[in-house]
Amino acid sequence: MNKIMYMLNYVGNGGTENYVFHLMNAIGPENCVLVYSEDGPGIDRFKSLNIKMYQVHMNHPFDIKAAKAIKTIIRNEKIDIVHAQFLRENYIAILAKLIGARIKVIWTYHVDVPMNSTLQLLNRMMTSYNKAVITVSKFMENQITNKGVSKKVVKLIYNGIQQPSIQRNDTTSKIPVLSVIGRFTEEKGHAFLLESLAYIQREHPELEWQCNLFGEGPLMEELKNSSRELGMDERVHFKGHVSNKDEMYVNTDIVVLPSNNDALPYVGIEAIAYGIPVIGTNVGGIPEIVVDGETGYIVNYGDTKQLAEKIVFLIQNHDIYKMFSENGKRHFNKLFTETNMIDKTIHVYNS
Repeated sequence: MNKIMYMLNYVGNGGTENYVFHLMNAIGPENCVLVYSEDGPGIDRFKSLNIKMYQVHMNHPFDIKAAKAIKTIIRNEKIDIVHAQFLRENYIAILAKLIGARIKVIWTYHVDVPMNSTLQLLNRMMTSYNKAVITVSKFMENQITNKGVSKKVVKLIYNGIQQPSIQRNDTTSKIPVLSVIGRFTEEKGHAFLLESLAYIQREHPELEWQCNLFGEGPLMEELKNSSRELGMDERVHFKGHVSNKDEMYVNTDIVVLPSNNDALPYVGIEAIAYGIPVIGTNVGGIPEIVVDGETGYIVNYGDTKQLAEKIVFLIQNHDIYKMFSENGKRHFNKLFTETNMIDKTIHVYNS
């Protein structure tokens, strides 16, 4: 079997780290190593895999000192393939290849990076050394090929997760619970969500609902103040970091993805795996998870009335809700299982 080096900049608890963790867990500790630049809260999770880990500070995409250190690790560990996750690590891995490392370099394009014409030309040149560029959604596939990367090396492989071990019960007898999971940053669209919830409270005062916001981040206090000013303290609850994912989803009726930028959110995949209908925005890869009118609803980002009315309609129409729930589980099993992701990625490694 090929020996793989996975490269990360920051070892956090986000979707990219989940992606790498699941791949390394499947590959096995004897067949992979992790190289990272900055410590983060996810470091202990990776240590639990009993893998070899190396910290190499990578200060910029053309960090030749880092490339030389990577080359040494490649030689000592007898690495066959380097799998990079972001542009910086990809370029450094390619530099290591150019200075003598005998490897294949694979890059997963997780985040759409704005590129001017100069950077697009540079990226086209650098990615000519990639064995493959994996994209996590059709949206990302279109973005990277539009930026000049050859279609010959681009491979679409959706993110995948394990089948949930716990099944949700029918929750029609209780107050419906909306959940939003993600860091409190501008691109996650929490302010847009709060405006829509305020619309519901104003236009449908008789409707019962609660909304749980899970996560942390720089905008948390600002969003708490906004919720308070909108008079929603008793309905909107800031829950902090998710400590028990099963419990969170079992007690959720609708997941909302109000983002203004998202390549392919793990939260959406997790939701449909649990049979939870999703209402999401028409950005990035979200419409590939949320099939409008089949597994949930797609709304225009920033249209507070549209988002509000879709939430209200789904709460009030249980037959539609049940249909979305069952359709979502089928959609998950077809495209987004961990087995599917791992099998297709290993196929890329071996090709």
